[in-house]
Amino acid sequence: MERLANDNLKRLPGDVQVPGDRPQTSGVLHIGAGAFHRAHQAVYTDDTDWGITVAAPNSRDVIDALAAQDGLYSVATLGPAGASMRVIGSIVDTVHIASEHQRAVDLVAAETTHVVTLTVTEKAYRDPAGVPGLLAEGLAKRAAQNGPPLTILCCDNLPDNGKTTRAAIEPLLDPTTRAWADEHVTFPSSMVDRIVPASTQATYERALGELGVTDLAAVEAEPFTQWVIEDDFAGPRPPWAATYTHDVAGWERLKLRTLNGVHSTLAYLGALAGIETISDTLALPGAEAFARWLIAEQIAPSFTPPDGQDTVEYGEGVLGRFRNPGIRHRCLQIAMDGSQKLPQRLFATIADLAEARVDLDLIALPVAAWTRFCAGTSDHGTDLPLDDPMKGAIRQSLTAAGPNAAARIDAILGLHQIVPESVADNHQLRRAAAKWLRELDRHGVATTLEHL
Repeated sequence: MERLANDNLKRLPGDVQVPGDRPQTSGVLHIGAGAFHRAHQAVYTDDTDWGITVAAPNSRDVIDALAAQDGLYSVATLGPAGASMRVIGSIVDTVHIASEHQRAVDLVAAETTHVVTLTVTEKAYRDPAGVPGLLAEGLAKRAAQNGPPLTILCCDNLPDNGKTTRAAIEPLLDPTTRAWADEHVTFPSSMVDRIVPASTQATYERALGELGVTDLAAVEAEPFTQWVIEDDFAGPRPPWAATYTHDVAGWERLKLRTLNGVHSTLAYLGALAGIETISDTLALPGAEAFARWLIAEQIAPSFTPPDGQDTVEYGEGVLGRFRNPGIRHRCLQIAMDGSQKLPQRLFATIADLAEARVDLDLIALPVAAWTRFCAGTSDHGTDLPLDDPMKGAIRQSLTAAGPNAAARIDAILGLHQIVPESVADNHQLRRAAAKWLRELDRHGVATTLEHL
């Protein structure tokens, strides 16, 4: 079957949106070739005259597919009324970091690169030999050449993600490079939002049916999309249709706690109940009421939202997005890397609530659900995969704790690499989480939610 390519763009069906004149060069180097970037930042860039070089740190499946398709791929926007298809043309080049390391370093240093964007997941910032090391090498070469200013823009779900990125890179810089970077490099924070499930065989079959050609880099996403960026660019700024602000922190907390926190909660509950997707989990009797209570009574009191935003109203929009039947976002996909995600999605909320002396009963249920999920067995006795960089420590702690619910909660809360000490030492949280864990052990998720 013919592959999507420049030569057949004009022969695609008329209801498929296709790019016009494509950029010939890239001013953006993006690290992380995953589905989210292709359904989010690359779409925003497709609405400009800028181009992107996509760098894959390890797996080359996606960039090989893009290279075979002249950088083209499709995004299916899936809403309750059906799907719309768009072909994206903003990616003009690819690089595989693992096998083309020096070329990747040279791209960071290149005068034509004005912005480096990142979607490499939360855990990547803790590996100095990985992406932070690559950027440090590139900055050293850029500094030695006295190159133009550079903006490094993190797009991962981390609080103060610009500061987190800077903190991961700066210790790796020699004094000369650091002095140059202080004058020529900025690390703005950003908040990104769009639900993008992992591509499956159904994704590629839909693309083939809609396009009439094969697209092995196809992605699918919900209609909603948002990008909030701190307006702190060192050099040229792409004309993205984003929201620019000098205070991203409020937007970050609103999204991380309300959308991502509830997303993770539903993922663990759904996986335990043997349910595949978030939308199906939300349809469980009692699930939507619980999510609504969690937002109103625990998440909203934990922080001040940005001006003009109401957390409960925002949460209603989030739940509407989760109900979208066109998006089959798998619980097990969202459940990955809980040790890296939950500090900002859940435990930061708990810490602020505890400081404000707000009752923690409802928010203890997600803690219990994650604890039970980490043990690796669903309510029906099937195995649940624990895909987490701290899997060994988590499982070892739970095994040592034995079957007692309170001991298992203490074991999880005792993992100080994940849980802040102020949260771990909160007696009310520990008692409430142990109570919920006993309920989940005895009755399972479905019955527990139904009788809330």
